[in-house]
Amino acid sequence: MENKMVQESRLELRGIDFIPEEDRKSKPMNLFFVLGGAQYCYPIMLIGALPVLFGLGWWDSFFAITIGLLVGCVVVAPISLFGQKTGTNGIVSSGAHFGTKGRIVGAVLTVIVAIGFYSLVVWTGAESIVYGGNKLLGLPKGQGSLAIGALLICILISIVATFGHSLVVVIEKIGTWVLGAILLLTLLVFSPQFDASYHGGNYLLGGYWATWLLSASVALSIPISLAPFINDYTRYVPGKTSARSIMFGTGAGIFMGCWITMICAAYVTTILNNPDTPLIQGIIEMSPAWFVLPLILMGLVGSLTQGSFCIYGAGLGLETMGWGINRILTTVIVSIVSIIVVFFAVFVYDLLDLINAFVTLIVVAISPWLTIKLVGYYLVKGQYDPLDLHQAKGGSYWYSNGYNIPAIISWVLGLIVGLLFTNTTVFAGPLANTFGGIDVSFVSSAILGAALFFILSKKSVSKQLKTIESKGEIF
Repeated sequence: MENKMVQESRLELRGIDFIPEEDRKSKPMNLFFVLGGAQYCYPIMLIGALPVLFGLGWWDSFFAITIGLLVGCVVVAPISLFGQKTGTNGIVSSGAHFGTKGRIVGAVLTVIVAIGFYSLVVWTGAESIVYGGNKLLGLPKGQGSLAIGALLICILISIVATFGHSLVVVIEKIGTWVLGAILLLTLLVFSPQFDASYHGGNYLLGGYWATWLLSASVALSIPISLAPFINDYTRYVPGKTSARSIMFGTGAGIFMGCWITMICAAYVTTILNNPDTPLIQGIIEMSPAWFVLPLILMGLVGSLTQGSFCIYGAGLGLETMGWGINRILTTVIVSIVSIIVVFFAVFVYDLLDLINAFVTLIVVAISPWLTIKLVGYYLVKGQYDPLDLHQAKGGSYWYSNGYNIPAIISWVLGLIVGLLFTNTTVFAGPLANTFGGIDVSFVSSAILGAALFFILSKKSVSKQLKTIESKGEIF
């Protein structure tokens, strides 16, 4: 047991390079814990509260969240196979279809998404410390206290992310049990005030179905936003592991983590005395004194699980950009930049107004990237030459000077069309009200990106596949 713990806490020296079969010791259950554990945190709760804040009642919110998450998990689960097939992370593996230089699209998306969610988790974690400390000990609630709490959380996250894969997995396992228990306890604590017949208020989009579909799409967007990070962990799964178990571990983990967290948030939001009160502040204010400490623990541990998940992935994403910097240094760089962004965002902007806009905009960009990869996987029948993915020049995935033009065109056009339909408080496209205010931005970008790539690449892929098969190095 002692040797196992030492091994799990060992600094990971490997970065985005190919993971040989003898070093792949992970399993689908680890995927379940990692991808689920990272979702037990306050930012996911804030998103889970949105259907109620949009005007839906309890049961309407329940089904919108459940159905949206199910669809999202089914769509994103197959992306987990890239890590096992290529032995590397999702960004490098995207080079098989975007080109070994074109993979920078995924790298940029990963870093932006990671820093965005990192900012949210540090901010909300610090708030739980400040509001909880004020209620229990009368500590001040000013900006200074918030800054100290945020800095403490940032340091802890940076340490875990820098140590790498094995320690992140351990933290996510611990977080799954601890945070899952706190969330379930939350349902019991507030059950006397809960009324399942809660019918909501005025619908945000004026009508029931438009608002319900918006709520379902918000839930669906969370699994989609995780697509760039999934293969950070599936690359350590042995090649002999069945594809079905990998996809199930991925999809079930994401669904369970998001579902418990978001349902709990919707549950609590229906009983807030003042819906305009920030969720974390509201929960702490109406909770009994003995339950404040678990809520603070939720902020600390939840920040650690979500934050380390994000920063570890961002470190790999930055390394993918090809600047010759190893994973440890890129993780340190991303950590420092993220801390600066957190303090700027917390003290300059009201992040609550940006949450829905942030989630929508990043998913519009990720959706066509995700569907292009899935179409590519289908066209090449899941057969890749992993070593060629790491060539600086030449090889099966060099395409046109490192860029696969059909994939880049498909992604850009998908993104543009998605932005045209985007409807947020920060940005609204000219076609935002085409479907009665229902946001079809990421759905349209995903479908268009996939369809264009299929049409533009169907013939050329067959030739590429023959070349890979002739080399006899497919996985």
